[in-house]
Amino acid sequence: MRVQILFSAIADYIPKYQDWTKPYQSLVDEITQNAEAFWNKRSMEENTVRFLQKMPAEYGLHFRFLEVTQKDENTLLVSGRRAI
Repeated sequence: MRVQILFSAIADYIPKYQDWTKPYQSLVDEITQNAEAFWNKRSMEENTVRFLQKMPAEYGLHFRFLEVTQKDENTLLVSGRRAI
């Protein structure tokens, strides 16, 4: 299954126009793996799961809640936590 990460979920960690250097790519890879893992662990009646992602400490915040939803039958969508 493909995983798409909305830029708004990680925009304050990854500059918009930059080369995908190793630290950024490893963060994206980790988010992708976590999204798939938590999605697969959900109960079948859930259509959204939330997980806590460790973020690079050099940018201030150490953790962030991210949400995973199913965009279509082959794609998961990762977004930042919605305001309540």
